[in-house]
Amino acid sequence: MTLEYLTELFRIVKSRVREKPKGSYVASIVEGGMNRVLGKFGEEAFEFASAMQGSGDKVAEAADLLFHYLIVLAASGVELEDVVKELEKRRRH
Repeated sequence: MTLEYLTELFRIVKSRVREKPKGSYVASIVEGGMNRVLGKFGEEAFEFASAMQGSGDKVAEAADLLFHYLIVLAASGVELEDVVKELEKRRRH
């Protein structure tokens, strides 16, 4: 996966949050409100942690968590680029 793909995926997630197309998985989560968005993120975080301890597919669970993280950002109006910029500011040389 390249950074360009992640940027494109986030653009798609933002459009689904904004436009809420019928049949969209992202839209179905967002329509449940922020509690639903965060609840789903928490569920995925738990599944990721469990996989890291050996009881699941680590790569698939990491992908699920990253995808749901993007949904949280988009639903909150936070730009992925701003998160990356914050990480860059924290970088120690």
